[in-house]
Amino acid sequence: MRIIESSDWQPEGRVVAWAAAPAMTAAVEAAPDDPTPPSFLQRDHILSCAAARAAGGTHRAYTASIATVNAPLDTARMTAVVDAFIASHEGLRSVFSTDGESVRRRTLGPDDVAMAPTVIFDPAGDAAGDATGDAAGDTATGDPAPATAAEAIDALLPRHAVFDHVPGCALVAVDRGDSFELLYALDHAFGDGISQVTGILELLARYAGADVPPLTDDEHPGFLGYVREEYARAAAVTDDSPGVRLWGELFDRVGGTPQFPLDTGIVDGEPQWVGGLFCDPAPADLDQVAALRRLAAQRGVSFSTVVYALMALAERRTAGTSEYATVVVSATRGERYPVSQGWFCNFSPLFFEMTGDTVEDILDAVSAAQHRMKEALSDPVHACVGRLIEQGRVDASVMASPQLITYIDLSWFREPGDHDIRLFTGLGKTRNASFWLFRDEDGLTLGCQAPDNPTAVASLERYFTALREIVAETAARYPA
Repeated sequence: MRIIESSDWQPEGRVVAWAAAPAMTAAVEAAPDDPTPPSFLQRDHILSCAAARAAGGTHRAYTASIATVNAPLDTARMTAVVDAFIASHEGLRSVFSTDGESVRRRTLGPDDVAMAPTVIFDPAGDAAGDATGDAAGDTATGDPAPATAAEAIDALLPRHAVFDHVPGCALVAVDRGDSFELLYALDHAFGDGISQVTGILELLARYAGADVPPLTDDEHPGFLGYVREEYARAAAVTDDSPGVRLWGELFDRVGGTPQFPLDTGIVDGEPQWVGGLFCDPAPADLDQVAALRRLAAQRGVSFSTVVYALMALAERRTAGTSEYATVVVSATRGERYPVSQGWFCNFSPLFFEMTGDTVEDILDAVSAAQHRMKEALSDPVHACVGRLIEQGRVDASVMASPQLITYIDLSWFREPGDHDIRLFTGLGKTRNASFWLFRDEDGLTLGCQAPDNPTAVASLERYFTALREIVAETAARYPA
């Protein structure tokens, strides 16, 4: 499994896309409002996307995974797989619409799911259907028909992987005759990074006819149940809750939300477009990860403690900082929702003093900060920050474009077959540099999205270089 930029994927072949059949579309139109509101993160995301689209922007706030299947495409079989996949996930059967600041949810039943395949691009020049409204040429906008498979898919994603499409994901196969590429993309309102990984694995397992519980269960624990649990937790938050205290301390110490300390070329505080994914495929290779694990074991801390220490020291070495502060995107799936599709996340503050220049010097401080972060994990960030706003301690704009760090441990994962699974994310605007770290069977991968300008690029190159140096220095102290 590896992270790529969306532009790195340039498939060739006949493009088949699955969209709701007329009966499924009719079921959505007849569906009543669902009493379960959007989650806090869903609501923020949906309103932001709706505003950007109303201003003329193209929706790119989705994530995607791709896998190679080394066998001919069986369209009928894949259609059955797509139907079963969507039917098994309550969250994917929801659709949203907006009216000002109001967000409406409707949810289909499993029996309402009926997807139909359409060829949206054929390199042979045969007539292609129109699953997107513009992939085959949009007479309303004057957009030309796509000249390549990549262009056809690029036109489809903003219209399928979006909150008000049924379903809010794109399912595409690029047929190469003796093999095909399978794409699963979804609006961020419907999934997180783990959803993207488990989603493509579930599709592959179902297509192979494999029985892999809980991945291929007929019904997964639904995201809407999680949303109701989240609202109940939010209602229980008080001024003395761990999350309120922790967020308040962060804002007091930092003066707002954490920012990447190196220059990202932002002018007058205006966000800039992300140009792509800055990626270091191996800041720590497999041998170095093994050495860092030995360090963690000797000190009685988790591997993630070592990771955050490395990230902090890279800032210290490049920017001269003495305190590290960031916002961690924490998974909240627990044991109930391991492979469900949905946005099972909370934002958690992580901050600590750096009292030395080596990983060993600061491990205790990192571990203590993680303990406080975990104590506050069940308090939804929106409820916590809302309390602080009510107290007059912060302004409502305080959470605009914070630095975010996501760490996902995929060391347990072994890619089934020879599927060359790739992940990529959409693009948007930012004032910050946010990081994604994946630990897998090959080592540690680091990706970053930041403003697209030469200053930001130079800053990130310095940061990545410092991180690699600190990894090498630390790993060398713990030989096998």
